[in-house]
This record gives sequence, structure tokens and C-alpha cells, in this order.
Amino acid sequence: MSNPTAFRASAKTSTRPLAAIALGGVAIALLALGARASPNDSEQPIHVQADEGNYDPASGTSVLTGAVQVDQGTLRLRAATVTLANGEDGELLHIVAEGTAEQPATFHQRLKPDEPPVHARALRIGYAVRERRLELNGSAFLAQHDREFEGEIIFWNVDEGSVDARSNEPGGVRLKWQPPRAQNPN
Repeated sequence: MSNPTAFRASAKTSTRPLAAIALGGVAIALLALGARASPNDSEQPIHVQADEGNYDPASGTSVLTGAVQVDQGTLRLRAATVTLANGEDGELLHIVAEGTAEQPATFHQRLKPDEPPVHARALRIGYAVRERRLELNGSAFLAQHDREFEGEIIFWNVDEGSVDARSNEPGGVRLKWQPPRAQNPN
């Protein structure tokens, strides 16, 4: 480890300091991400499970690795690695969840109680906290309401609900839209 003040914990060592440091960052991230979520999500306990965790106070970065699972209310984040980056003032700036080709990173959350949850998956899911913008990179998929988007890269503005899907391949962006069901007059 390059920084002697960095903290490292694994399943074989005590995780109490890791829980205080890494969970603090994850809690802030989830509160930021869940601001438009189901009303009870931000009040729910945060559960984080990983094989290892690392916190570097010099860079303000926390890294959780090995089958990372983060749950809070309706929010579910699954990835091989989750990195939390803080600014100089300690404010959480960015979250990156990385998966593999066999097991991409996934994100699920119900934004409103009366709507279906948003589902996302990609090799890399980045969340810019201040901008409240999700970037899905690598075999990206996003299902929001009655629409599904696929492409190499998808940008989703959480507050606006706007989606920008891109691909370097011709015809590489796909959209599936389910029209509203007609009312049965009988």
C-alpha cells in the first residue's frame, strides 16, 4: 500500500473502522442519490457488504471490493468494486461502481411509490453527486417507466428524467417503448 496512513480491512480483520469510514461515505452517497426516491428510502438503514475495504484520507477515497452489495430501502447497488471520491471539504463528489462482463454493475431503485423501479446495468456506473447524473458505460441498459434504453453509453439526469444514449456502432442505440394500454370499453 503506497500510503501508510491508509486503512485496509478484509473479512479476516476487524471491520469496525472501515464501517465508520466507508459507510459514512456510502450513507452520504445514498442520501444524495435517493433524494427523489421513495419517501422512506433515506430513512432506512444502509446495509453494505464487501470482501474488502480501503480508505485513503490523503485522497479522500474509499474503495470497497469483492461482491459489493449496498442496500437502503428500495435502492440496490451491486458491483465488483465501488469507489467513493470526496472533495477537499469531505463532500462526496463521485461514486463509481464497476462490474465485469460476466457480472455487470447493477442499480435498482423505486423513485416514486406509485411507479415501477428504475433498473440499470453496465460495466461501469458512475454517479456525479452534485449534478445528480448517472453515467452507464459499457453494454449499458436503463429501464425507466415504460421505456428501455440500450447503448454503449447512457447518461441519465435523475432530476429531469432525461436520457442520452450513445454508441459507436451504427444502430447500436436501441429504445423499447411500451405505449399506454387502451382502456377496455367493456
